[in-house]
Amino acid sequence: MTRSTLALLVALAASSASAAEQVPLYSNLKDWLVACDNTRQCTAMSNAAENQADATPRWSLSVSREAGPKGAVRVGLFSYNEASGQPLLDGKPLQVKLQPGQLTEGSVPEVYSVAGADAEALIAELRNGQNLLLPTAYGNAVTSLNGMSAALLLMDSVQGRLGTTTALLRKGNNPASSVPPAPAAPPAPTWQAPKPLSEVESKRVLNAVITAMRSDWEKDMVEDGPPEGQAFALSDREALVILKTECGAYNCAYNLYQAPLDQPQQARKASIPEIPVFEDLPPHGSVEFDPASGDLSSFTLAMGMGGCGFTQRWRYDGKGFAPIHASMLGTCLGLDSAYWPVLWRTAEKR
Repeated sequence: MTRSTLALLVALAASSASAAEQVPLYSNLKDWLVACDNTRQCTAMSNAAENQADATPRWSLSVSREAGPKGAVRVGLFSYNEASGQPLLDGKPLQVKLQPGQLTEGSVPEVYSVAGADAEALIAELRNGQNLLLPTAYGNAVTSLNGMSAALLLMDSVQGRLGTTTALLRKGNNPASSVPPAPAAPPAPTWQAPKPLSEVESKRVLNAVITAMRSDWEKDMVEDGPPEGQAFALSDREALVILKTECGAYNCAYNLYQAPLDQPQQARKASIPEIPVFEDLPPHGSVEFDPASGDLSSFTLAMGMGGCGFTQRWRYDGKGFAPIHASMLGTCLGLDSAYWPVLWRTAEKR
């Protein structure tokens, strides 16, 4: 099961703005991208124009907003190099003063941020600009604003804000109360951790599944011999078996099965539904199961150093695995996966 991860990212990111009301959504608009999840929470990011690909250093501007009449707005500026001053809009100081960033995971932290009314004022200031320059100790970093207005317009459209007082672009006289509420996130399954398999029991289940499902996984193997595998208890009746069948430079392919503990030779392919936008993309890249949470995670990189790719996560619901989270960054901006735009989310039961 071989895949070109980068080609897959290009295909996933090729959705057009005409699909504005269909979520999840991920679209490239000139030098910007915009992503909206199943609750219509949206993120727009500067996308690094191709003609700036060799510029040093690069950085990214992010605008995020929750759906609904009171949807909060936040702007973040991420840079690999430490900022040595406030950003400049087309060479001139900004009227809005930015605050220190608060998101620090990974090698590209948030150096500045602004929220609420200040974020809206900054967006109004930036919308007619061409470039935003960030002074750093290693030189001036420039990010393009070409496509920002189109991205924000798409966000407003997805969230039903056009013509209202809450719109980032194309404000109108319609009150905030006319903005539709955010769709409720579907609930995440509740996980009851079963007694873990003993080493002997795990080996028994794993070997039985490898033997019984040979005709299925063998066609995906590149090298001779049995695949690497792990077995985990899903309940007191069923186990999950993960087989690693192929590895490339930094992503691996897997076959996953659910097997009855008393008859593991009766294994079947694991029930793992596609997450919208990620059609025909089973768990891939780096796949792990967390017995403490019941979560099955898939982390696929588009380049070895990270900074772009997609993540998916499912949770066992007693019969199969239900999707609970997905995120994607189709342009290699160096951001930690914690900051990739979310495309699918669920609500944890309290």
